[in-house]
Amino acid sequence: MNAAQLLQDSLSANQAARESATQQLEAAAKDNFHGYLHTLATELANESQGIDVRYAAGLAFKNGISARDSVNQPALSERWLSLPESATTPLKQSTLSTLGSPQNRAGSVAAQCVAAIAAIELPASKWPELIPSLLEFGGNQENQNLRVNTLQTVGYICQVISPEILSARSNEILTAVVQGARKEEPSHEVQHAAIAALLNSLEFVRDNFEREGERNYIMQVVCEATQSPSIPVQVGAFECLVKIMALYYEKMDFYMERALFGSLAFGESPEVESKGFAKAALPDILPVLLELLSQQDEDDDEDDWTKSMAAAVCLELLAQNVGDDIVQPVVPFVEAGITQPDWQRREAAVMAFGSILDGPDATTLAPLVTQALGALIGMMQSDPSLQVRDTVAWTLSKITDHMLEVIDPSVHLRNLITALVIGLNASPRTCNSCCSALNNLVSQISQPTDLLSDELQTSAMSEYYSGILKELMPIAERPSNHANSRSAAYQTIATFLAASANDTLPVVQEVAVAMLARQEALMAMHNQLVGMDDRNNWNDMQVNICVVIQSFIRRSPALAAPFADRIMTNLLQLISSSGKHSGILEDAFATVGALAGALEAGFNKYMEAFAPFLFTALGSYEDWQVAQAAVYVSSDIARAINDSLTPYAERLMVALIELLRSPVVQRQVKPNAITTIGEVALAIGGGFQPYLDTTMTILSQAGSTAAAPGDETMMEFVQTMRESIVDAFIGIMNGLKDSGDVSTMQPYVSGIMGFLKTCWADEYRSEGFCTASLGLIGDFGDAYKANIRDDLMQNWVQDAIAYGRQRTASKQARTNAAYAQQAIKNLSK
Repeated sequence: MNAAQLLQDSLSANQAARESATQQLEAAAKDNFHGYLHTLATELANESQGIDVRYAAGLAFKNGISARDSVNQPALSERWLSLPESATTPLKQSTLSTLGSPQNRAGSVAAQCVAAIAAIELPASKWPELIPSLLEFGGNQENQNLRVNTLQTVGYICQVISPEILSARSNEILTAVVQGARKEEPSHEVQHAAIAALLNSLEFVRDNFEREGERNYIMQVVCEATQSPSIPVQVGAFECLVKIMALYYEKMDFYMERALFGSLAFGESPEVESKGFAKAALPDILPVLLELLSQQDEDDDEDDWTKSMAAAVCLELLAQNVGDDIVQPVVPFVEAGITQPDWQRREAAVMAFGSILDGPDATTLAPLVTQALGALIGMMQSDPSLQVRDTVAWTLSKITDHMLEVIDPSVHLRNLITALVIGLNASPRTCNSCCSALNNLVSQISQPTDLLSDELQTSAMSEYYSGILKELMPIAERPSNHANSRSAAYQTIATFLAASANDTLPVVQEVAVAMLARQEALMAMHNQLVGMDDRNNWNDMQVNICVVIQSFIRRSPALAAPFADRIMTNLLQLISSSGKHSGILEDAFATVGALAGALEAGFNKYMEAFAPFLFTALGSYEDWQVAQAAVYVSSDIARAINDSLTPYAERLMVALIELLRSPVVQRQVKPNAITTIGEVALAIGGGFQPYLDTTMTILSQAGSTAAAPGDETMMEFVQTMRESIVDAFIGIMNGLKDSGDVSTMQPYVSGIMGFLKTCWADEYRSEGFCTASLGLIGDFGDAYKANIRDDLMQNWVQDAIAYGRQRTASKQARTNAAYAQQAIKNLSK
């Protein structure tokens, strides 16, 4: 293959050329992996080659051995490690040599390649000469690019390698990094690379931070770097301080008192969880932040991150941290600025007010909000500055979120809604904030959907429904989604439908019918889409329409039922035309699930048409969001149609078991697949018996999943798995019980009880597991009685019941514990 041309074409603006080149490169990787990597490394190292081609070669090399997620990485690692050392050694040497390339982009991407190889080889106790080589490169004063890219490599490696793997060289690595970060370093490029490497290695140097002398030196270097004349070095140093504070907060007293703010008086000894740094520094920080709020520019792009925006975010965080103490010093700034002729001062005053609404006690803020609300509504309607009106809209959204209780519907609601509706047709960003405020109003003033009943005939929002929805519908039809305003309009429509009182149901139905018509019109345009932008726009609108239709179905199944054929026809057509677009499939499947829940047994007539799409999605292991959506809708359908699921049960069980066995699918899908198996078992009752043995084997394997100490993410996953496994056991048990043949599960009871015993011995067991497992123990006792006496009379069972009957346990846990206790008492009867 002509590698250079393919790599050049892989960057082409021409989509056909780009896709063709990518496909040829992928084919080359499959046909001859070593040859493919050798070619890429050669092009990367070729100093006479164009930099774009070299950079593309480096990225392709890195992507050939480094996956974007942990699920796919083992296969790539195994493929690399299967190459003989005679093949990998030249590749490693070539990428290392490229670190010193005169073309810095080539050296930079070579750093990514070296780190990707290191991430595979170092944990396998290979490439022992790498770290010494990098340390040697880092000291080469003759080649600045080599030093910069070597430091980048070190930072990348520290980011992806567990600290214990490099523990023997940690001091040398830290010394090299800190040496480059010192203020005495003559090259700002080297200093910046060293600071970035230090940022990536801060977790790696935990032992060094435990030693006071080393910690002091690191903090000195970082603090001095914040004063560098180089802006990138300053930024990197402050990023380091942020991460250091997060990682080593308990060590920061000395530095916060002496190095940053001078001598601070903290007063009484603070609690361990908060040392009061922000409160003590408030007099120094707040005036600077308030002044920065006023440094806006009329030409600032709303998508740019500016000083005033950063100051506002910092002010919000301060308010959350210090609470009431921030109110008194901010109020004079607000009062003085809100009437100023300069729009910057007015906007800063409103921004300051909005930024402190989350943190202080509501009783402290209530008088201020009550006093300000009328003025803010007036500014929303008449302030000549678009920037000010935009910030007022944002502040009103904050008030409706955090301080809605101070809004008296009889005094403020009509004027507030009038102002927000006016704002809907202002700038897209203002529209977004107004949508947020309307969302807050309707979801809090009206009762949530799951609490609605026939008794809720009306709400304070009812009289405004027709007018607000009439204004929102055209916004949802806009051809563009600038500042997310169109999506915000759809979300607000969905919220209004979900929170609607009975007297607004005619309006709700009218909106839903209009949405169905809009969906059908979009489907008719599908073959006319030109280019990726058109398709993305189309996809986004379809997703949003699905969300609205879901709200309609869930709010009133009775209203939705007459439109079921039309809804399902649209959804099937949408799913068929969506290809592999996960966003559309997720929401289309969720809408199918909502319809199944509304129709219950009536949904069965759609199963023949829908089943092929469902089984295809369940097999989408690499697109885990689609697989997850298919798992969810399988549960919805099982609950809806019950034993009518039987004709599809075999294919469904095979699909779910294959998904659980797949090494490719993201692990978060698996607990839901296990729960779904329980739903299937409950639905088909005795028809589940052919799958019982295989299912029990799978659940046993899943139950053996363990987490390493300290791995909080995995520990949480294990608890989720255990809850799902118990849910599945309960579904199987009750399905067989309902069919009158529960005896087929009895041989598995001892094994299940052993699993529960292990889980109860885990101090990190979840409340959900505890509650569900107590119910399962009760089911076992009720079904098998004296036949499983030995299993039920174990000490751990009584300990579990005692735990569930504590006053601090949830109501459901206490109920299940009492049920289990009674079942055990009945053993002798």
